[in-house]
Amino acid sequence: MPTKDNLPENAADSVVDVFEAIRRAMIKRGIFRQAASKATPKPSSGPKKLLDATRKSHEILFKANTVFPFTLFPDTVTLDREKVTVANRYFFGVAKITSAPVRDILSVEADIGPFFGSVHMSSRFFVTNPFSLHFLWRSDAIRLQRLLQGYIIAHEQAIDCAKIKKAKLIELLNDLGKGDTD
Repeated sequence: MPTKDNLPENAADSVVDVFEAIRRAMIKRGIFRQAASKATPKPSSGPKKLLDATRKSHEILFKANTVFPFTLFPDTVTLDREKVTVANRYFFGVAKITSAPVRDILSVEADIGPFFGSVHMSSRFFVTNPFSLHFLWRSDAIRLQRLLQGYIIAHEQAIDCAKIKKAKLIELLNDLGKGDTD
């Protein structure tokens, strides 16, 4: 078995290059997203940064429930400035709550019918198991898809949405996420 002493000096560099090549191939195929910049942000004061993140997470941009007769225990989806949270309810007081940071959402799909819609979200960490919400009102499914798609585009272009007021942010994300489907 080769040891570190027996390996040539450039062997470690070639191993790193293999991993870099695999990472670049994954980015090219869309499995991973490329980071906006390689520079690491300077850490600001811990309590102030935590307080700001907490304040932003309490600012709800969108909230919707599934329709009662079609789902006996209505599911809930909540979108705030930091994350999207899906609560799948199975019984009274029983729920599976899944949260994902908005920056880790890879794609959002909406299936729209005349009255209801479904939304399917895939996250960077749950690529094989997307979040799904069925029997949302049609308008709620369209609005959620547009807001999330707008957030995805904003994060891909490294746009900081933290300083934008809530009403203006909702309007801009809705407009950015709207596709030409006429």
